[in-house]
Amino acid sequence: MRLKEERTRLGLSQTALAKALGVTKWTVINYERPGGRGTPIPADLLSACARLGMDVQYILTGVHSANLNRVAEEAGTYRIEQPAGALSPEELKLLEQYRRLKPRQRSHAQTIVAALATVEGAGKGKPARRKPRARR
Repeated sequence: MRLKEERTRLGLSQTALAKALGVTKWTVINYERPGGRGTPIPADLLSACARLGMDVQYILTGVHSANLNRVAEEAGTYRIEQPAGALSPEELKLLEQYRRLKPRQRSHAQTIVAALATVEGAGKGKPARRKPRARR
């Protein structure tokens, strides 16, 4: 059940997690069964979960890790291919680059994007107009 919570926190589908771990969707469903009815997740896959940014200590014990960001930074990350849906090529590229960032860098990126959205929002969706240059 806690594996499902971590998967959901990261915004991963069961299919995306299965692909990242190299197992089938049904295997992930079995790992996520509530009440201890499922199969315990093997240690080598827990290591892969850590690289995805999951809190493995929480998955195992129910106690959240105080150093989750450090673990994610040191473990590295997997590239997870998710269905594109309605995202444009520019959005996909931005999302791919964002996923390669370390947790602290992601926080900075979110702050920058929020600031830019606020500035754009002040113009109610209209792009900012430049002042005309003075002629010499």
